[in-house]
This record gives sequence, C-alpha cells and structure tokens, in this order.
Amino acid sequence: MSIVKTSRIAVDTFIILKWTFVIILLKYSINNSFLTFIVWYLIISNIYTYFYYHVWKAESLNPDNYTIDRVRRRFITLLLSIGFSNLCFAYLFRLPYVTDFKWSNDLALNIKSLWFSYANSITADYEYVKPITEVGINLTITQLIISFIFLTIILGKSIPQTSSTT
Repeated sequence: MSIVKTSRIAVDTFIILKWTFVIILLKYSINNSFLTFIVWYLIISNIYTYFYYHVWKAESLNPDNYTIDRVRRRFITLLLSIGFSNLCFAYLFRLPYVTDFKWSNDLALNIKSLWFSYANSITADYEYVKPITEVGINLTITQLIISFIFLTIILGKSIPQTSSTT
C-alpha cells in the first residue's frame, strides 16, 4: 500500500473516531472538565490541521496538483471540518456551558444545541437558545470567529483559482 493511501486511511479513521467521540458525549450527556478540555483541544486542532494542510503548506497551493479528485477531497474535508466544529460547539453549548444560555421551555436538548450551533455559525437567529451571560456571549462569538476563518479565509484558499490569459 502506498504512503499516500495509508495516510488517507489514517486520517479518515481519525475523523470517524473524533466524530464518534463527540456524538457519544452528546448522546449520553457525558460532561466533566477533562472532556471539556478535550473538546476544546479538538476544536483547536481541527482549525490548525485544516489550515496547515490545506492553506499553509506550499504543495497545497500548487495549482499543478489540482486534480479533480484532489479538489473534491479538499471540499469534502472542508465541509467535515466545519461540521465537526459545529458539533463540538453544540456539545459545549449543551453540557459544559448550559447555564450560560436561556433554553426555550427551560429544556436543554441536543437537537436545540445542534440547531443553535449551525445557526450561530452562519449568524442566523435561532430563537430557542440565547446566550444570557458574558461566557455564553463569548462562546458564541468564538464560534463565529472560527466559522469566519473556515468560511472565508480557508474556503477562498481551498478552491483552485483559474488563470486567465488576456
């Protein structure tokens, strides 16, 4: 098996495991400060990894390497990175920082935290969850900044630019 194929399998396996980990935390409402630290670490490493491998490395910016399969893989990886970030924030909203938000009917649910996370990441209003403390506001702003990084800077670098001749 080639090094590239082995590397891709390892990356895909890690992606599946980290998604599964956060989904299990949400499903079973598992919460403690160590897990909160791990989720924050996963958010930061998600940004760093995507940024480093898809924007920073010189070979990732070489337009000669833009095969259709590579462009598709980069786009799917971008969507997975954004989705994972939103899933992690849904966990943070729902469990460790639940008291920093006003929940409709005073009932914090996984589905509400997921919808709020996705809505917040695109600055849409989701009336069923509202930040009520400074921590809650800072958390939502942090998610907006991370979403901005993914949706503007990284997306702009991830889509191959065509060269035009005039």
